[in-house]
Amino acid sequence: RFVTYEDYCPGCSDAIRPLERNKLLLWSDLFVEQKSSSEEPSKKLSGILLYTGEKLDRFLSGEWKSYLDSMRAELEQLKRALPPKYPYVHGACDTRNPGNAKLNLRGNPRNLGEEVPRRFLAVLSQGEPAPFRQGSGRLELAEAVSNHPLTARVMANRIWHYHFGRGIVATPSNFGQLGERPTHPELLEYLADRFIAGNYSIKTLHREIMLSATYQLSSEFSERNFTEDPDNRLFWRANHRRLDAEALRDALLFVTGNLDPILGGPSSELTDEDRRRTVYASVSRFKPNNRLATFDFPDARSTNEKRNITHVPLQRLFFLNSGLIWRQAEQLATRLADGDTGDLARIQKAYRLLYAREATDSEMQLGLDFLQNVRRSESAAAPAWWQYAQVLLSANEFLFVD
Repeated sequence: RFVTYEDYCPGCSDAIRPLERNKLLLWSDLFVEQKSSSEEPSKKLSGILLYTGEKLDRFLSGEWKSYLDSMRAELEQLKRALPPKYPYVHGACDTRNPGNAKLNLRGNPRNLGEEVPRRFLAVLSQGEPAPFRQGSGRLELAEAVSNHPLTARVMANRIWHYHFGRGIVATPSNFGQLGERPTHPELLEYLADRFIAGNYSIKTLHREIMLSATYQLSSEFSERNFTEDPDNRLFWRANHRRLDAEALRDALLFVTGNLDPILGGPSSELTDEDRRRTVYASVSRFKPNNRLATFDFPDARSTNEKRNITHVPLQRLFFLNSGLIWRQAEQLATRLADGDTGDLARIQKAYRLLYAREATDSEMQLGLDFLQNVRRSESAAAPAWWQYAQVLLSANEFLFVD
């Protein structure tokens, strides 16, 4: 249980004075691990007096070496015998005697200014906000945030943003002077009011938006509307939107019949053998998953108000060369062959499964031609249906929400 920052991290607030340059270089040469050269960046050299691993073991012999080996063996045995990690959650609670903090002048924790009273933000208040009186003030702060009219507007705008790809206010985290103006201020007020009237139910607001005529618009192009509003700021049509990284992986597993639908459970590393939904994948701040990052998964080291959408060659190369895509193409071909149907029936089945529509006559003929050309080729790298399944999975119609 931590009451102050010093309890949480003893010594972290202490000032560190650097060594003189010559002393620092000498210390590094003697005791610090360094890169060997630019030609071999992965290889490192130890300082002259830095002994670890085998370099340290060579000084031991006889009884001491045997003792070290027995201790290491015992340590490994204890590690294997450890029970599973118990679940835990970080939490916070009030102290018995909470007090106000002092202003850190220029962000320096050792240069304190005047005491800052616990209260709501003055810039978002009508007049001078009253100080909090109940304990630490966290409950009063939460109530002040939830009761502020801006909260419902921000939430309604974010829900709209994730349904349409763009919010009524295009800067979801900035409703201030430097943010963009709402394209439909009356609509934003209406949604915020409905959100409050629905007892702050997100499901109710989802239903309100998804049953609207605007949400059910197609992405059909209109020359007249495009001339007036080329960026579709007024939502005269549905936007073409690429699937998020998580939805894309889940869709790949689903159409091939490999998605594990079980809900809940602990998170796990995202591997090729993992069949669970991507929402259960563990996310590292220090080592992001390259596959998800290719499709604009946000950086976990910072907050993100919305995802950046890029269309780069690496994404197309992923569908050409990725082992994951190749394995899913194989699984899809196997699933389509279930029932031992002919090529025409399989092509139609693939279009229903991947694109939720019937294949046209020209698409059927293109599929047949592709299969025949691969079968005639003596240098084909894989069976025709594996390659055709890879083509279907790589199509924009599979990647984009129309």
